[in-house]
Amino acid sequence: MNFDKEIANIYRLKVPFDTIYTSVFLIKTEQENVLVDCGTTRQDVDEYILPALTNSGLSLKDVPYLVVTHKHKDHAGGMQRLLELSLNLQVITSKQPFASGLEIYEMKGHTLDCIGVLDERSGTLISGDGLQGHGVGKYRCSLKSQAEYLKTIEKIRQDKRIENILFSHAYEPWNKDGAIGRNEVEKCLQDCKKYVERREKNESNRNQ
Repeated sequence: MNFDKEIANIYRLKVPFDTIYTSVFLIKTEQENVLVDCGTTRQDVDEYILPALTNSGLSLKDVPYLVVTHKHKDHAGGMQRLLELSLNLQVITSKQPFASGLEIYEMKGHTLDCIGVLDERSGTLISGDGLQGHGVGKYRCSLKSQAEYLKTIEKIRQDKRIENILFSHAYEPWNKDGAIGRNEVEKCLQDCKKYVERREKNESNRNQ
């Protein structure tokens, strides 16, 4: 139960979810610490997040912000428990200024409220479920809006600040936690787009 270092001052805690895992991220800045997502259940907070913070030499009082990438349970299920334990915790669910060096990054598609967090210092985007590849485990790529998803992919492609992407799950076809380096980012975006286009073509053929 540890936050393991990913890139620069970004750390990941893998919390069991069904037959896979969901990620809780800890971002450290000079002024404050930020959690990104909060597990699936109240028990995840007590049994995973709090002990992992303790092992990092922190407590909830050292974390003023919680960014919730979207409202699906495996990302937002522990929020109420965290709010019970920390009355001063500020929950971020949409684009707004908050911590120095970090930017809320709109990533509509999977849901219409999907956001990520861009750490401008390291050029790293925490994407939540904003980029899904082919999906993971029994969960295939799930989109509320295919058109918005394609817009998100193109926005990231044009944003040369983004050198790395960290996923919340180990999506197929990559089966790993992120895309590190701009070449891998470009391949990730191409794979996401190709999957959607192939699925769209298959659906069109079935309807003919």
